[in-house]
Amino acid sequence: MATETAGTDPQGTQDTQWRIQGDWWDLCNCAIGCPCIFGSEPTHGYCEGVLTWLIRDGNYGDVLLDGGLAVVLIIHFEGSVFEKNREFGFLIDDRASPEQREALKTIFLGEAGGAFAAWADLTISVDGVEFVPMKVSLDDEEWKVEVPGLVEGLGGPHRKFMVPEGDTCRIYNAPRPEVTPGFVTLGRAFKNVVTGAFGRKWDWSERSAKWIPFDMTGPDAFTWRKPLD
Repeated sequence: MATETAGTDPQGTQDTQWRIQGDWWDLCNCAIGCPCIFGSEPTHGYCEGVLTWLIRDGNYGDVLLDGGLAVVLIIHFEGSVFEKNREFGFLIDDRASPEQREALKTIFLGEAGGAFAAWADLTISVDGVEFVPMKVSLDDEEWKVEVPGLVEGLGGPHRKFMVPEGDTCRIYNAPRPEVTPGFVTLGRAFKNVVTGAFGRKWDWSERSAKWIPFDMTGPDAFTWRKPLD
């Protein structure tokens, strides 16, 4: 397992065009439905969650970001989702080449602009960046993330009550999309167990999950505080 501390890149990274596309899902301690989608306070007044980006296609300048590489965030914040309160730890797929590792670290730490720069503006501390083995997969029924010795996560669609047979519960045009505008599939976390990632431990199984396909770009400026084009 390789570990790096966060830092800034003085070499003008915000001039580099980048794009990543794929599937994002989270597993968190909120009640199913997650009020953060609407900019409301978390169910318990604080958020503890595992956020996963499964990158299907992408690039950072000339560096290709494909092959199903993944980035997993271990997040804690207290208060409103719009406040400067985030504590992030970044787990990055160790299958990434040295060039891909640097590109992913630069994008996700917000040094390359775009939505992650908006995330960085709301961050009070970065717990670290680690390159670790992980197993990440998503299909219509199971959203899986496993980082041996650190994270065990499994989500899937929420289908209780009057959701039609074989269908899912979705929100379109969510007022505060976690990643990009589009649809949000509401789910439940069958398992959300963190055992020591960046010193954090929890078991928030049977709480909230949600899945959003993403298409994120940079370095253009981005904010969740106003309507998106």
